[in-house]
Amino acid sequence: HVSGKSMSPTINWQGNDSILFLNKILCWLRAYKPQVNDVVVYIKPGDVTKSVVKRIKATSGETIVTRDGKEIVIQEGHFWAEGDNARCSVDSNDYGEIPTKSIIGKCLWILPLHLSVLSSLKEICQKVGVSLSRHSRTSEL
Repeated sequence: HVSGKSMSPTINWQGNDSILFLNKILCWLRAYKPQVNDVVVYIKPGDVTKSVVKRIKATSGETIVTRDGKEIVIQEGHFWAEGDNARCSVDSNDYGEIPTKSIIGKCLWILPLHLSVLSSLKEICQKVGVSLSRHSRTSEL
């Protein structure tokens, strides 16, 4: 379950929350190779208790121009990620390159939910003993 505005309109369009379906196995095995335009969940730099959702804009060896106009070449084993809604996003422009090993999962599908549907889904999951989140971090955008 994801809330926030930094990936709107891709995620949480018109203020509705979204559920992401992630491929965590490849990331856990360190077999995932980040690609530009992939939407990923990764450990938030500086706060290992939280995770964030962003789009990859550059990978190892590529050059990126930051929001303030600086050119940066991405180091080996790192990537650059930004939110789709730049005016609401805290991302690589704020904390720099991100180690590839911090990726928790690659987004496979995005399910937009109206808040009432999300509440019902949470209630059903609780009744059958299924968690909507498989990791202990709070996802934020």
